[in-house]
Amino acid sequence: MRVLFDGPAPVAYGQIYVTSRELPDMSGAFAGQANGLCGAGQAGALFLMTGTHTGRVHFRVEVYDGEPSAAVQEWEEVVEASFLPRAPVVDLVPWGDGSLAPLPLTPQGQDAGRLPVYRVRYCATGMDEGRDPFGGFDPDELDEDDYTYMDQRPDRYLLCLWPEGSTGEGSRAAVPRADAIVRQTSRAAAYWHGWAAGLPPPPTLWEQVEAEMLRRVERERRDQEYRRRDELRRWGGRAPSDRLRQVRGNVHGIAVLDRDLVDGVAAAGAGIQRQIAIWAARRAFTVAGIADLDWMTPAWTALDRGEPPPAEFTEHTALWTRIRGEPPVMFSTVSLRPAGHGPADSLGAVLDAPVDPVPMALPALMAAGESDPLQAALEALWAAVSTYAARRDELLAEVRRAFPVINEPERH
Repeated sequence: MRVLFDGPAPVAYGQIYVTSRELPDMSGAFAGQANGLCGAGQAGALFLMTGTHTGRVHFRVEVYDGEPSAAVQEWEEVVEASFLPRAPVVDLVPWGDGSLAPLPLTPQGQDAGRLPVYRVRYCATGMDEGRDPFGGFDPDELDEDDYTYMDQRPDRYLLCLWPEGSTGEGSRAAVPRADAIVRQTSRAAAYWHGWAAGLPPPPTLWEQVEAEMLRRVERERRDQEYRRRDELRRWGGRAPSDRLRQVRGNVHGIAVLDRDLVDGVAAAGAGIQRQIAIWAARRAFTVAGIADLDWMTPAWTALDRGEPPPAEFTEHTALWTRIRGEPPVMFSTVSLRPAGHGPADSLGAVLDAPVDPVPMALPALMAAGESDPLQAALEALWAAVSTYAARRDELLAEVRRAFPVINEPERH
C-alpha cells in the first residue's frame, strides 16, 4: 500500500475531484449510479462529495496492488465504483482551483502502457456534522475574525484505489463493475444517494453514436451553408458556373462590380475571351497614356499572335521603372468600412477615389497573357476598371459595344 496524500484538503460546495484531465460534470458523473458520493460515470475523473460545504477536511488517498480488507467500522459511509484513469498520474483538485496534489497510481508515476481499470472505495465519517456551517463550534463563542471552524472540520475521508480483479494481466483485462453502496448511516449520504438515483440514465452507446452522427451531419450542413454564402459573396450574389469556379486569379472584383458582364464573358468562346483580354489591356494602357510607347510594341505583337508578352514586360516593378525612370515607392493603407456598408459599397468607394492610372494599368498587360483565356479576360477587365476608376461606367459600356456577344450570355 502507498499513501498518495494525507492532510487537509479545501472543499467548496461540498465537492473535490480526482482527475487525469478535465473536471467532471456533476450530473454526468453520477448518472446511472446507485451512490451519490463518488461519481465515476465519466472516464478519467471522480466527483467526490463531502459533508462540509466550505472549509478544510482531512483527506487521505491510498493505492493498493490488490483489493484491501473491508473498511473498518469507523467509516460511517462506504461506497465503491470503477475508475479508468487516462494517465498514470492523476490529480486531487479542489473546486475552482488547480491541483492540490499529484497522485501517482503507478510507482513513481511511470507509464507502464495501457492502464488498468481501478476499483475505488470512498469512505467518509462525520458527514452530518460536517453539514453544520460551524462544524460543532458555537458561533456565539467565536471572535469576529476567528475562522477556526473552517480549518477544523469534523468530517474525514479516505479514498482507496486498486486494480480491478487480480494484479498483473488479469487486472488489465478487467471491465468496470457497477458501483455499490456498501454502508450508509448519515442523512447527508442518504440525500446524495437519493439524488443520484433520481437522475436520468446515461445515454446508451448507440445513443451516443447516433448523437455524434447527428452532430457531424449538422456541422457539415453549417459548413456547406457557409461555403455557399461565401461563394455568393465572392461572386456578386449569384452562384458561379462550374467554368467560373475553375478560374483563378484576381477575378472577384469584377464579379462583384458587374456580374452580368462576367457571365457574358464566361459564355463567350475562348477566342472572344482572348480578344477581350487584349482589348481591356489596350484600353487601360491608353487611359494611362502609355499604350503608344515605341518599346511596348513587342508586347502588343506577342499578344496579337496569341503568345504571352516577353519576359521583360511581365515584371511590374521593372515596367514601372522603365516608364517613370525611377522605382516605385511602396506604401500601405488601412480602410475602416462604416457600419452597415457591404462589399459593393466599399468597392465603389475605392474605385471612386483618385488613382495614378499607370500602376493601375500595368497588371492588365500581364493578365492578358494568362494561359486561361477566361481568367485573362476577367483579370484584364478588372485592371482596366481600376485604371478608369470613377469613369468605369464608360469602360463597361465600351466593352459591351465592342463585343455584343457578351450582352446575351448563356445562363448556367
